Amino acid sequence: MITYIYGGVSSGKSEYAEELISREFNKKIYLATMENTGEYAGKRVEKHLLQREGKGFFTIEEPRHIKDLNIDEDDNILLEDLTNLLSNNLFNEAGLKNNFKEITEEIFSDIITLKDRCNSVFIVGNDIFSTERNQSKELDIFIDCLYSLHTKIIEVADRVIEVVYGLPYDKKLI
Repeated sequence: MITYIYGGVSSGKSEYAEELISREFNKKIYLATMENTGEYAGKRVEKHLLQREGKGFFTIEEPRHIKDLNIDEDDNILLEDLTNLLSNNLFNEAGLKNNFKEITEEIFSDIITLKDRCNSVFIVGNDIFSTERNQSKELDIFIDCLYSLHTKIIEVADRVIEVVYGLPYDKKLI
């Protein structure tokens, strides 16, 4: 089962996803994809650690390669988040990698592999689609890749929820 929860920056989507998976399952893994480098990342990681304190998550930090995680078929995974996972795989010190379409396809394939290896996957994604275009070639490619992942996940998801100002709106239920 795949549940996709998305929303704008600071919309409350992460907290909602944590509450949702916690209401439904006891055995849950928090798959943290943010690379903990720099002051900003450190503050975000700390915020999310405090937010999920006492909720019974086992945390795995993996910024790139999610398909080979050591998981069981009865695990329930909260992938936090799709935007970081894509960014970590598309960019390196030199900038945007050339094979961005293949990387995007591989990330989607990895998500499906992950889903097939566990009980359920809850994916948190950002709605950045109102971001102004033509700021840079790299940003436009990133938005296109994220949109591709967004639409593919919605197609296969059992449940899609948009969070706006902390309020969840079901977009798809199967």
